[in-house]
Amino acid sequence: MGSLLAYSGTTTKIRAIQSRLLKPRDYEEMAGMKTVSEALSYLKQKPAYRELFQGKDESQLHRNEVENMLVHSIHADFQKIYRFSNVRQRKFLDLYFGRYEIAILKRYMRMMFDHRSIREDLAIFTDFFHRHSKIDLDKVASSRTIEEFVENLKGSIYYEPLKRLANIKSPTLWDYEMSMDLFYFRWFWEKGTEIFSSKSDQRIFEEGYGVKIDLLNMQWIARAKKYYHMESADIYAMTIPVTYRLKKEDIHRMVESASMDELNGAIRKTYYGRKYDFLNVETLDESYVKIRHSVHSRNARNDPYSPAVIISYLYEKEHEIDKLTMALECVRYGLPQNETLKYIMG
Repeated sequence: MGSLLAYSGTTTKIRAIQSRLLKPRDYEEMAGMKTVSEALSYLKQKPAYRELFQGKDESQLHRNEVENMLVHSIHADFQKIYRFSNVRQRKFLDLYFGRYEIAILKRYMRMMFDHRSIREDLAIFTDFFHRHSKIDLDKVASSRTIEEFVENLKGSIYYEPLKRLANIKSPTLWDYEMSMDLFYFRWFWEKGTEIFSSKSDQRIFEEGYGVKIDLLNMQWIARAKKYYHMESADIYAMTIPVTYRLKKEDIHRMVESASMDELNGAIRKTYYGRKYDFLNVETLDESYVKIRHSVHSRNARNDPYSPAVIISYLYEKEHEIDKLTMALECVRYGLPQNETLKYIMG
């Protein structure tokens, strides 16, 4: 009864906005469009995006503007859920918000490394971040060097991990992004496991994000070996220092594998390799989506009055934006409908 009362309002609100998620037929329609303007005009008619594009001429929108607007639709839904959440649920959402902070800080760092102005990218995000973040985005965006950028994050949780990079020679954008990711995953896991009081809620949190972290580690190891031929020591350094179903010996076997065949053998010996027979080096990216969707939807279905309903919706919404962004890119480059659908639907 406690969970029912605690989550009834949140669950009702999420069910309402969940009904506005796009259906497979919508992606089929968009994949058949001839121009991006035509695809945006179609999207503009959908309830979830009508307000977002209100007053906008889709034929005049630039690529970056569209991507920013789509990302901001995630923020809008996050705020709707936040307003209907109780104190404990908001503690979790405050932790989750860190992923949005990191995303925008990465955008700023990329523009800085590319010697582009950051200020023009601020407008659509400012109000949302002022509501939830302690970071002064205007101050951060005015940074002229990466050293100044880091100093302008002083007082935030990201300052210390980024400041430590001053001890290495000529850190790259990759170094900064990886440092933030590794810090955030460890911090999120440690803080998240403290928030939920019931064992059921803790299990849902740990399964939802433990599976994510395990699969990301498998992806990163495979990419490091297949595309970058990195040394073992460097691969160990970039793995997230959290494990759920993966064991230390699993990570060791994967990192130390001498060939792709050996890596596939190591993957098959993991919990995930034994549970999902489709999992291998070539399918890791699509398996990440498939397995996470399966975990979140099952938990939300079995425990609708629990953190599962929040976790599942946020995942589905973010995945929808990824698919929409891919669909628009495919339309932009004139890919046939069937090929576009292969990219966005898996």
